[in-house]
Amino acid sequence: MCPSNYNEQKMNTKQITIIGLGQMGTKLAELLVAKGYTVSVWNRTRAKGDSIAGVKVFEDVEEVVRQSPLIVICVLDYAAVDRVLDHISDKSILGGKTLINFTTADPQEAETLETTLAHINAGYINGAIQVGPDQMGLPETTIIVSGNQDHFQRSWDALAVFGGNIKYLGNRAALASAMDLATLTWLYGSYTGLIHGIVLAQKTGLPLDAFSEILGEITPGFTEFFKHQIGVVEKGDFRVSQSPLSISIAATQRIHHAFRKAGAQEDFVKAISDLLQKAESLGLADQEVAALVKVVG
Repeated sequence: MCPSNYNEQKMNTKQITIIGLGQMGTKLAELLVAKGYTVSVWNRTRAKGDSIAGVKVFEDVEEVVRQSPLIVICVLDYAAVDRVLDHISDKSILGGKTLINFTTADPQEAETLETTLAHINAGYINGAIQVGPDQMGLPETTIIVSGNQDHFQRSWDALAVFGGNIKYLGNRAALASAMDLATLTWLYGSYTGLIHGIVLAQKTGLPLDAFSEILGEITPGFTEFFKHQIGVVEKGDFRVSQSPLSISIAATQRIHHAFRKAGAQEDFVKAISDLLQKAESLGLADQEVAALVKVVG
């Protein structure tokens, strides 16, 4: 949703610098060029910049930063971000500029960079892209951002080029990183469960196309169930509302036993079963399954 005072605060230039030209950085540059932006780029390997039509390639980090009021960084990690900033001998050139960082980080790293940039009067927007390069620039593409609200509003036009579903979480830069890691925790946990489900299907002769079809049909309902469980934790009311934890204790034990009998690797499912049994030992069996948060937290 567009900020209420967007027209007053938006950046009045279409000059942007992109630092880092991996698959995602390259895609960002291409999207901006297609929308008529003047795009200056820098990458550790110049050849990547030379391969992008319509951009201005620079050899020097400090010089490319001077080109634009908005700097987008998309590199491997925060150590790489630090190396980029170390190449800027005159840090004062960042004063008044907006830096959007799409590099994956933990919240503490984001807070440190936010403080560093604030000392030189630079605005920091911490971003988390929730899709792959091929899904960028679409109306449904989700871009999570947080950081200084004024700088967020000024960079709205550019962010909207990257995706149509911009989620601004607030003034603290760390919030986007926290959201990114929280959603990735869910994603990798779900994906690991998917792989284990595939293995169990194969071990027991269940056709994978049937598994795929049923999984697709039940996923929307489970998404609503997950949202309900988040609400349970948010309210702090763990009285049974949809699913007693006791049911899941028995279910996860059955899953563990099935993997053992099938001769499949069982560490992941055992860890889940052990977690539920620990909840039972703490007297949580008669609460909503979301009471697991009391064990993990």
